[in-house]
This record gives sequence, structure tokens and C-alpha cells, in this order.
Amino acid sequence: MRHAPLIFDLHGVLLGRREPAGHLAAGEVLRLLRAAGHPVRFLTNSSSVGRPQVAKLLADAGIAAEAEEIYTAAMTVAHYLRRCGRRRRLFVVGSDALRAELDAGCGEWLEWARPEEADTVVASRDPGLDQDTLERLARSRLPQLIATCRDRSFPDGDAHQAGPGVTVARVEQVLETRALVLGKPNPYVLSSLMRLPGRASDCVVIGDSLQQDVALARNAGARAVLVGDGGGEDGPSPDYRVDALDQLLHLLCR
Repeated sequence: MRHAPLIFDLHGVLLGRREPAGHLAAGEVLRLLRAAGHPVRFLTNSSSVGRPQVAKLLADAGIAAEAEEIYTAAMTVAHYLRRCGRRRRLFVVGSDALRAELDAGCGEWLEWARPEEADTVVASRDPGLDQDTLERLARSRLPQLIATCRDRSFPDGDAHQAGPGVTVARVEQVLETRALVLGKPNPYVLSSLMRLPGRASDCVVIGDSLQQDVALARNAGARAVLVGDGGGEDGPSPDYRVDALDQLLHLLCR
């Protein structure tokens, strides 16, 4: 696996996680992996922060990252809408940051619409989603539903917060349709958006979720390293498991 491109998950791997005592810090591990010749990318299903904010979060955690190495679910959705090449009457269930990313990435293809008038709905985490909005969405005429991801929760320090999957399920129910999910484990970002020095199948995906990170690797024909125990969830088996990030050095740099 020498010089394989490395795709790092963020929350639960590089952010919101403490390395076991006596092991190297994440920032030092990534420095050594880069020095060994591994290209590094960062991939998150979050749509509530943009590239500059993610870069700052990583920097605050002692991890050097260029904005161009960071990819978010919001960027993936924007790329898909732009690539489709048709105008959309769009309604967003999600954060202001998601709306801003879509506007910046494909605004010329968008007309912002009311819920009942949309032909496309993008759904992500929205704890403030109310019944009135759901009822108005139910009156729309079979819009295409696109979701950033189905993550049911995400780590936030020592606790877990409800993830986008909770919101997506509510929107799917009122629209009586199944969302097209463009975030992990869909390999769309690897094959169509991420600037990789090689094929997606050459990559190693490093994450803490069987259903998102390991499944992404499987769907892309890549290899997967699971950090930790996977939270007890079911999913495809990883190629390797590590308890601390510095164990990647022996695994990847030989």
C-alpha cells in the first residue's frame, strides 16, 4: 500500500476522538504519512461547515490540511446538480451553510423555491424542521429528493448528536419516495469530484463506521481501515483494524 492515496474521515477519527495514552498525536501521524509519500484527502458527510471551517477545525486539532484536500457532502451535492446541467426549482432542508455551498457551487442552475413548488429537494440535518414545512413539501409534485447522507448520529465530544439520517427519513416519509444519497457510502465523490492522483480503487479509506466508511471503500473497490470497534454497528468487514492512528505507520509505510 506504499504511496496509496489516503481518504480520512473526520468526526470520530481525526476530530472528537482521543488517541490512547502513549501513542502519537493525529497531526504527527499524518505528517509522517505525508513524508512517506501518501497523498491525503479529508472527507466528511457533514454539510453544515465549508472547507475553510473544516481546515480551521483540523488546524485547531494540530492537523495541517489545505482547503483543496477537503471534501464535504454539500460540495458533492453541488457538483452533482451542476453536472446534471439543468435548472432546478430547489428547496433545501438543512443548514444555511448547505444553502451557501449549493449557491456557490451551482447557483446559476438554481431557482430557490417554496416547499410546495420545488422540483428538487435537498435534505440534510435540520433539527428545526417543523410540521408546517413537511405538510407544504407533501403538496409538491413528485420532486427529486437528494440527501447528503443517512448518518443516524455523529460524535460530538463525549456525546452523540442526531445526524442527517433522522431528517432525511422524515422527508422521505412525507414525499413517499427514497432519496438519492450522494454522501458516503456513495463513491460518487471519489470518482467524480475528488482530485485523486490515481484511481479510486487505489485508495485506502480510514474511518470509524462500517456502514459509511468501510462501505464507501467496498463500493469504490478500495481498501478500508477501521479505527476503533465500529460502534457495534453491522456492516461490511474492513481490510484492517487499528486502535490508534499511529498503527497506520506500520501498516501503510512498509
